[in-house]
Amino acid sequence: MTEIDARRMTYLDVATAPPSIPQRMSRLVSAVGNAWHELRKSRTAFIGFIMLVVLFAACIATPVIATHDPVKQSYRERLVPPSSEHYLGTDRFGRDVYSRLLWGGRRLVTIAILAVAFGLLLGVPYGVLAGYFGGRTDTLAMRLVDGLLAFPGLLLYLLFVTLAREWKLEGIYNDLILVTALGFAFMPEVARLARGSVLAEKQKEYVEASRAIGDSHLSIALRQILPNIISPLIVNATVRLGYVILIIAALSFLGLGTPPPTPDWGSDLSAARDYMETAPLIAAFPGLAICYTVLAFNLFGDGLRDILDPRLAER
Repeated sequence: MTEIDARRMTYLDVATAPPSIPQRMSRLVSAVGNAWHELRKSRTAFIGFIMLVVLFAACIATPVIATHDPVKQSYRERLVPPSSEHYLGTDRFGRDVYSRLLWGGRRLVTIAILAVAFGLLLGVPYGVLAGYFGGRTDTLAMRLVDGLLAFPGLLLYLLFVTLAREWKLEGIYNDLILVTALGFAFMPEVARLARGSVLAEKQKEYVEASRAIGDSHLSIALRQILPNIISPLIVNATVRLGYVILIIAALSFLGLGTPPPTPDWGSDLSAARDYMETAPLIAAFPGLAICYTVLAFNLFGDGLRDILDPRLAER
């Protein structure tokens, strides 16, 4: 080995050496600082972020701040107005509305996050690999996605619900069915978005450089290209969370969600329709909670889109 080759090998070893723990911590702190700075510059994203912080804090602290058992009934306290004992009053069965809102929100947000995460887990690798390999693989993969898009997500969920009731599945199994159905419904959209981003990214020089040094196709697709297309996926998932929450609440409102007495904003709102004249607040609180949650995710998602898309930032 010549002296030039030895120097070249030494340079490659230094260039490809993994960063140390202090370097990683420094990069993480710098990234968090930059993200916070950009977040504060976008009023829409910052307002949505503050609303989400309040929402997640309430969901996490629900076992502590809830004042009553959300399913305990008391017919002597039916339709009681807000008071020091029941902050938001009681419903037609004497159940505390405040506690039901907290527990229902905790469950609803958890299901929505799991459903979107499941859709990302299915759709992102599928779309990335289809777009990277191209050719017949891409054509076949996208035809399967088109077939899923032609099948409405609501019908898919109804199919899962019918099977669940046929097999007499209840409790957590019903929630898992909801997560699975909504995740499958979200998967085609994610796959198409990932595939389109990969098609634009795989022609760039760093991909050619990775191929030249002998990296495997799987490594290039998932370790090189995927981190560079993560921004639109994050924005899409954030906005999708609000949509999923709205869908779950709508299904529960129609009687297709979790059966009572489980706390649920949609089913509580549906049950309150018969008492709109005598006790309108028991319908107002679940409706406002749904609006607040969907608005928070939409504001944060729109703000993230403005921050992460350089073309919008320049305008």
